[in-house]
Amino acid sequence: MATDRVRGQEVSVLVTRAGNLETQLTDISNFNLELEFSIKSQGYLGQKTDKKDYIFNGVKFDFEINTHDQSWIPFVIAVADKAKRNNTTVIFTITAVLQYPNGETPDAILTDVSFGALPINVTARGDYVKHKIQGECEDLQLVTS
Repeated sequence: MATDRVRGQEVSVLVTRAGNLETQLTDISNFNLELEFSIKSQGYLGQKTDKKDYIFNGVKFDFEINTHDQSWIPFVIAVADKAKRNNTTVIFTITAVLQYPNGETPDAILTDVSFGALPINVTARGDYVKHKIQGECEDLQLVTS
């Protein structure tokens, strides 16, 4: 019996800087996306339970890549330049495209992302070097096909 669930092999993650694809960020081994919410509780006299509400606090993401040469370094320099305010006009966008077996291709678009730490992990002699990319943005646009 065939399954209609999407697999990692049917997901593409694209990183763009100022509208140009970061072509060197291709060997992505995992991708995580998290919509952040905070729950607010308020108790009132005469009521047996707290009232609940929640607030949207933006989006977090992270992914890991392997690299083949030094072509990833300009991306890191551009991220650092934006953080140092040497180039504040550049906008980074991350798009995850899911390609379902039934032909649907929804996009998750993170616009004007801000990056956190960019560690480089060298774990063992036989392992590939990993670059973890993590960050946040204000909102997520989900586009259905």
